[in-house]
Amino acid sequence: MTSLLDGLETTAEIPVSSDPFQKIVGQEHAVTLVRSAVTQRRHVLLCGAPGVGKSMLAKAAHSLLPSPAEEIVLRHNPNQVDRPEVIVVRANENCIPSDIREQPSDTVYMRPHEIPFEVAAEMGYRCPKCGSFSLPSHSTCMECGAAKRADMNCGASFHGLFRMLDVVRAPALSEVSQQESVHGVGYEIVYERTGSDTIRVTKFRQNIQHHQRSNVEDNDWRVLIPGSSTRFIRVSGASPVELLGDVKHDPYGTAEPMGKPAHLRVVPGAIHEAHEGILYIDELNALGQLQKHLLTAMQDKKYPITGHNPQSSGAAVRVDDVPCDFVLFAACNVEDLPSILPPLRSRIRGYGYEIMLSSWMKKSTENLDSLVRFIAQTVVEDGRVPHLTVDAVHSVLETAEKIAFQLDGQRDALTLRLRELGGLVRVAGDLAVHEGHDAVYREQVERAKEVTRGFDANSIHGLYVKRTEKPHESYGDYFF
Repeated sequence: MTSLLDGLETTAEIPVSSDPFQKIVGQEHAVTLVRSAVTQRRHVLLCGAPGVGKSMLAKAAHSLLPSPAEEIVLRHNPNQVDRPEVIVVRANENCIPSDIREQPSDTVYMRPHEIPFEVAAEMGYRCPKCGSFSLPSHSTCMECGAAKRADMNCGASFHGLFRMLDVVRAPALSEVSQQESVHGVGYEIVYERTGSDTIRVTKFRQNIQHHQRSNVEDNDWRVLIPGSSTRFIRVSGASPVELLGDVKHDPYGTAEPMGKPAHLRVVPGAIHEAHEGILYIDELNALGQLQKHLLTAMQDKKYPITGHNPQSSGAAVRVDDVPCDFVLFAACNVEDLPSILPPLRSRIRGYGYEIMLSSWMKKSTENLDSLVRFIAQTVVEDGRVPHLTVDAVHSVLETAEKIAFQLDGQRDALTLRLRELGGLVRVAGDLAVHEGHDAVYREQVERAKEVTRGFDANSIHGLYVKRTEKPHESYGDYFF
């Protein structure tokens, strides 16, 4: 029947590929589109019957993504304790550097008498003792004769003595920076001498101060999304906490010293954990109204985290602009497409792919060989059942052909509802183990069909036929 089985005794002789895309049977068009989607970072909606490989496609897509380049850190905000700050750090850095700056937010030019006293003293324009002005090239004050550039970094108890004795003379600085915080946002102001009496003042928004990564997990810092975390996140329920995150309750709130700081109580959502990775949502329609929040996160690529229980102290905490730049892989059945929020579906189709998966394929030597590889792959991945003999494989292939006819009305076809086909292989393998055989024979496969009749006949009938107006008469005899 199939050339791959010629000369073989069992499926143990069939090589199983480690490439996740090679394990997907009969969905070549979908594999091509998924590869393109991952490369271009496009969203994907997979539509098709249960068991045709939607989850396998999403997991295979994750294997194409590069390692995360960023990790997300939270910092305690002393000015607003219920508004922790978000820091995005390169994941491969040994420490969080202090020179991470955004684009300058403001640049002006000033005269020496317009800049702060201590900055003018460090740059050599002012005398630290009497405050008079002179050029930076003058090492002593022209008014009082004191040393102009005494070391401003000396301890407070020695500073006045050194300045009085005129023994420490630091060179005039051409550039001086100061730190300030405005509404919880840190800024670095850089004063740079561009002429004898002209100073350029540039304000940078500063992300973070120097802090060793080994000490990040303390009372002031917390790594929310580590750079080493797996960025393939699967959402299985419709809980807003699971999808969007939450803030844990503390009976003392953020009141010090009894209360726990807000940034230590933040729980990331799936959309944040999937940053730079893949967010896989099975049964997308089951999210209901949460689809609106998912759409916002996809559009903005950032989403705040706040408490969802109004009775919790976490409801007062809010973390703004938490990154969530993920690739969405969503799955649903064809009949559930109308339940997907139209703007969300439009977003996916406009910025990605809506892929319809096949539930059957033509019966050919090539496709039969693909199913044989699938059978061998099922045995290897299960790890608890023996391999099948050639005759047992033929029995499974006969079932695959019958399912395609019973559920899809296709003759000379093979089913791609491989979850149920794999179940038949595992049940037959369990029977072989129970009877002490070192391989699965045709009789175990035939008996597995009898064993699964009572379990699968009704469930498969309800799963695939309940929305069909004129179901096939033999749908209830799924394996026969």
